[in-house]
Amino acid sequence: MNLHDAWLAGLGLELGTPRDPERRGSHVSLRHADAWQLCRALIERADVIPDFRDPDSIRFGLSPLYTRFVDAWDALDRLRRLIETDEYRDVALARRRAT
Repeated sequence: MNLHDAWLAGLGLELGTPRDPERRGSHVSLRHADAWQLCRALIERADVIPDFRDPDSIRFGLSPLYTRFVDAWDALDRLRRLIETDEYRDVALARRRAT
């Protein structure tokens, strides 16, 4: 969530997960108008596997058993780069059944 605030809030992403730790689990959800394309770009171009939730959410599963801080850092850094370079726009708009 801190990386969202520092890197992504100014790029059109909104935190979709409650900030209150009592109201959230191990997932962090980010909202963006182009969430589908961003999810596909993360999978196809950045080696990050998020989950898409209709209509506009990119969901990251951050299990403390096997997700290191650097993994979260790298995933959000790659997302930031996809947006800053507009590379995600090169991914097909057509939706598939699942991300």
